[in-house]
Amino acid sequence: MSAQVKVLQPSGILNSVSSQELLQQFSDCLKGKPQLILVNLQSVDFIDSSGLGALVSMHTRMRLAGGKLCLCSLNDQAKSLFDISDMDRILEVFDTAAEFYAKEARKNLAVLVE
Repeated sequence: MSAQVKVLQPSGILNSVSSQELLQQFSDCLKGKPQLILVNLQSVDFIDSSGLGALVSMHTRMRLAGGKLCLCSLNDQAKSLFDISDMDRILEVFDTAAEFYAKEARKNLAVLVE
């Protein structure tokens, strides 16, 4: 069994404008029917409520499509936002991309990154 992983890497501030761009990238990714999408937030400096809403929307759409959305590399501000909003209980978050890939490898999946 192999899992196709698509990686999205937004940068800067994840607000109402950039969230729309991220949602468009996400929609484009869904056309390929990936089983996993990893959103690497390493280059994101700040996430506002619009950005959080976009991530939750992506999570919901991915689940409805039969796949899974994961996040990694949140900065301290994003971690606080997720903690306050309890989104850390809904969205699967990894400290690093390497941690994500290690978990997928433990599941004996051949992970293909595009």
